[in-house]
Amino acid sequence: MNEHAPLDPAAEAREGALDVLLRRMRTESDFPALSEAIGDINRIASSDREGVNELSNNILKDFALTNKLLKLANVAFYNQVGGGSISTISRAVVILGFDAVRSIALSLILFDNLENKAHAQQLKEEFVKVLYAGMLAREMAGKAQLRDVEEAFIGAMLHKLGRMLTLFYFPAETEAINQLVETEGLNDARASIQVLGLSYENLGMGIARNWGFPDQLVLSMKQLPAGKVRKCASNAERLCALAGFSNELCDIVLGTSDADRGKALAALTARYGDSVPVTVEQISGLMEQSMRDIAPFAMAVNVNLRQSAFAQEASKWAGMAAAPGAAPAATPPAADALAGAEPDAPSLLEATALHEHAAILDAAPGEAGGQPQRTTEAVQSVLTAGLQDVSNSLIDDNMSVNDILRMILEAMYTGMGFAHVVLCIKDGRHNTMCGKFGFGDGVQSLIKAFDFPLAAQPDVFLVALQNNADIFITDIDDPKIATRIPAWYRQHVSARTFVLFPIIVRGKPIGLIYAARPQPGDITIPEKELSLLKSLRNQAVLAIRQSL
Repeated sequence: MNEHAPLDPAAEAREGALDVLLRRMRTESDFPALSEAIGDINRIASSDREGVNELSNNILKDFALTNKLLKLANVAFYNQVGGGSISTISRAVVILGFDAVRSIALSLILFDNLENKAHAQQLKEEFVKVLYAGMLAREMAGKAQLRDVEEAFIGAMLHKLGRMLTLFYFPAETEAINQLVETEGLNDARASIQVLGLSYENLGMGIARNWGFPDQLVLSMKQLPAGKVRKCASNAERLCALAGFSNELCDIVLGTSDADRGKALAALTARYGDSVPVTVEQISGLMEQSMRDIAPFAMAVNVNLRQSAFAQEASKWAGMAAAPGAAPAATPPAADALAGAEPDAPSLLEATALHEHAAILDAAPGEAGGQPQRTTEAVQSVLTAGLQDVSNSLIDDNMSVNDILRMILEAMYTGMGFAHVVLCIKDGRHNTMCGKFGFGDGVQSLIKAFDFPLAAQPDVFLVALQNNADIFITDIDDPKIATRIPAWYRQHVSARTFVLFPIIVRGKPIGLIYAARPQPGDITIPEKELSLLKSLRNQAVLAIRQSL
């Protein structure tokens, strides 16, 4: 087809209506943020670059999202691998897989941004339905010959995105559509076209494309025609069929009397028999497992399933006495600390030793100063949980040294509230230290700045490496230290206070951990936190030594 060929009139009308609705949505304060958050995750998922680190970094920008995701990662359904609780996003990605963490994050972002409106209860019901459809698809992916269970989950969850977005952003139009369905007997598609200018389906697909979802997932949002669904010839068709089956099952749960349940299920399985070969007898077990799977999600977003009409009805169809109750999800200490942090002013490090005009981090605590982000207890809890994460990972043969180093950096970043943390690794061929990965806003450009020679006039970076010294610079412009800050740092890095933790393996400098904040005096490190940071660095030494 010629890409410059004109659209047919119907397609042009749909495009015009979508543009109008998008412009209206963008005037809402939360829609741009929702679009950016989902777009960022989709961009990372489609990137060939350091996807794991970018995904972790992206999630860590939002403390509430981080906290909820860590809770979900620790419930029995997700904790597929033993070895204690999960307290870092980096470890969650390694244990659960990139795609699982991505799908959890997408579902949490959607719900968190689609609440607190006048139709809050109705929106929660819709969300329970679409999330349950996603869980059903996850359970049935194998039966539909789909290897990617997380893609099945996202496809089913997004299947009715257009309807959910209309309910949230256009409540008056939603009422008008419902009126047309009730009074004139129109179906949802025709009624939504009449009111919005395009169908729920085309609205959802247009927004999903706008958010950067891949074509295969966008196409899975298409409504299948009435009658028997033909045998699927491609992965995209299988994804669409599974999303359709899961969502239609949810629809008949709410719209079918007890007396007609068997007949409705028989019709559904007959319709999809060639594409999703599930028997009526198997559906009850699939529904029960899906209801158990949805419970931790519901708790993470404060939805009580026992107050959901859909969840109660679906539980009854699954043969359960009631929807799962609100038992607390397992929460790692790090998640508790992130959630409950309060400002405090603990006693802070006062440097007492100098080496080459830099403060060596072996000092006793002294006067208070700076503005720490959390209580001492909260900071120590995150750092201790991170240490436990790393210890568990060191004995896991499936963990790479890069996975473990990411966990160490993340624990330092989240625990201490640094603006940036960067890991440098020695390039033996060029005798330089090079930035490898890190955490913080815009960290990718910062990583590129860290490429410095190991054979040069001694500066604070080389002193740390040559003397195996942990160095704390409170202000790079302090006259006692200013001449020891290298030119490459002043040219490319704006942070004026930083900490250096060298990684020395078998007497040789192998790497360096850099942690910074923007303004002089922004970093304060009490003695206990310093000890925990050093322990994390020592775990990095151990991880690298084990890999050699």
